[in-house]
Amino acid sequence: MHRQIVIWSPVAELTYYEILEYLDENWTIKEVIAFVKRTDEVVGHISNNPLLYPYSKQSDTHKCVVVKQVSLFYRVKSNNIVELLMFWDNRLDPDKLKF
Repeated sequence: MHRQIVIWSPVAELTYYEILEYLDENWTIKEVIAFVKRTDEVVGHISNNPLLYPYSKQSDTHKCVVVKQVSLFYRVKSNNIVELLMFWDNRLDPDKLKF
């Protein structure tokens, strides 16, 4: 299988930067860097094997736990494209999760 093209939705970009901002304000640069590296690693895995992470038929999305507190939701589209949909704080109410 060849690498997929990964695109970031505006919501994925926004929620990613919100998490980085939260880490920057409440933790140290070490945690910010670790989160960025872990996200890059996960996006690489998704690009190489988009079906690697659990799939929900109900929402037509895959969910990857980036770190214990944060998950990444994404959708596999046609034409070798994967769309990152949003980063989600796992401590929030899952009923508020909307795509």
